[in-house]
Amino acid sequence: MKHSNFVKKPIPGRFIAIAFIVGTVSLGNAIASAEMLTVEECIQIALNKNFDIRISENTTKRAEQDVEIADAAFQPSFGITTSDSFNTQIRSGDRLDGAAQPQSNAQNTRATVSKDFISGGTLSLSTRLNRRFSNSTNSTINPSYNADTTLSIRQPLLSGYGPAVAKARKRLSLLSLEQAKYDFQATVLRIINDTEVAYHSLAFAQEQLEVRKAALQLAETLLGENKTKMETGIATSLDVLQAQVGVANATDRRLRAEKSLEDARDNLLTILGEDILTNKSIVVEAPDVAAPVAPELETTFSKVIDNAPRYLTLLNQKIQREVELKRAKRNRLPSLNLIGDYSLTGLESNLKGAYDDVTETDSFNWQWSLSLDIPWGLNEKKADYIKAQIQLDTEDARASREKQRLFRDTRIAVRNVTTAIDGISIKELATNLSAEEFEMEKAKFDAGLSTGRRVLEAQQRMDESKVDELQAKIDLLNAYSNLRELDGASLDRYGIQFE
Repeated sequence: MKHSNFVKKPIPGRFIAIAFIVGTVSLGNAIASAEMLTVEECIQIALNKNFDIRISENTTKRAEQDVEIADAAFQPSFGITTSDSFNTQIRSGDRLDGAAQPQSNAQNTRATVSKDFISGGTLSLSTRLNRRFSNSTNSTINPSYNADTTLSIRQPLLSGYGPAVAKARKRLSLLSLEQAKYDFQATVLRIINDTEVAYHSLAFAQEQLEVRKAALQLAETLLGENKTKMETGIATSLDVLQAQVGVANATDRRLRAEKSLEDARDNLLTILGEDILTNKSIVVEAPDVAAPVAPELETTFSKVIDNAPRYLTLLNQKIQREVELKRAKRNRLPSLNLIGDYSLTGLESNLKGAYDDVTETDSFNWQWSLSLDIPWGLNEKKADYIKAQIQLDTEDARASREKQRLFRDTRIAVRNVTTAIDGISIKELATNLSAEEFEMEKAKFDAGLSTGRRVLEAQQRMDESKVDELQAKIDLLNAYSNLRELDGASLDRYGIQFE
């Protein structure tokens, strides 16, 4: 058996890297020469090319950007504004204008640095410079530079206060990213299972076609023998006609097997998503069920609870509802906001002098205020809080229900495996019996003690027993695949890791 080395390379900005190792020969060579593809190689192709993987991966990358957006809320921001205006009049309308044709120029510039904190408040530091020029003789400082530096705080004291509110958005975005990871993992597990099942179906179709070909060859051999015996007077034309019908039926079953093979190949190709395989001859390995091991229910269920993405997703959603409940609990209070400003100012005829005045702290002003807002009855805030409680209880019920369903699904999956294991031994016994019955009936026919019809019936029973045995093996492989998707064991089986 030939294998290949493969590490799926992370794309820029991607948070999940999938490491997948299956052997030592390049997959490209296997595809180019149309060699037999192993199930590991098919899964490798699906992880690279399947469109559901790609879509789920993009959803995860979008969730990662939402985290960046939420994190930016607590990063400092810098802003600057500037303006320039000029005013002139045709004549003075008042002696206080101080000029026959009043003219003035105003330039304003302000720079601000602000930052939000987990208390829910905002702290900002700003500096402002205003320049005024006028041709008025009444201006004592002309041009005049007015500078100030202001420290401001805006802090909610009731509704909106504290980390439960301020960090809720970031916390929820992180939980959404974690949920996207679980969804991506679930998609990977599903695609692995779909690939394995499609691979097994193709293996079944291949082996079934070989059985049908062998059956047709036996039917044609029997027809030839009947014709020979009819020529010698041992067999009748009815025996020949029955043999001809046997050939026709065997041909029909072979044609149907060929169709099933092509259908199974197309199904596998659709899951793989690799266009260059469309016109290639795909051959897969025969099913191997040597030394099957029956799973233990308690151990398997423990793995399911620890690894099942659909259960972990519900637990994640429950945590999200808890975050929203804490935020709603704080926000149900009235709005009480503290606003405070402290400024140092300076006024001179030049820019340096204005800022020198600011540093001397002789000229300053400060102010503070409290604003209280109480909606009538606080009905909306109370309703939001009650809704958050209901949503949390709903998610708790969903998680408990899912755990119950997972226990049911685990029991079913374990029973499917154990039943399939027992079924194989039964089908093998039936195949051996039908093969011996055919050989015995054929020997009687050769000795002239049986009819061609009985030989055909014995052959058909043998062929169907072989197909039933093959189907039992496929059922066991699919049962294992379904169980590995449920408990996440497919990831360890194929060496897939998420980072």
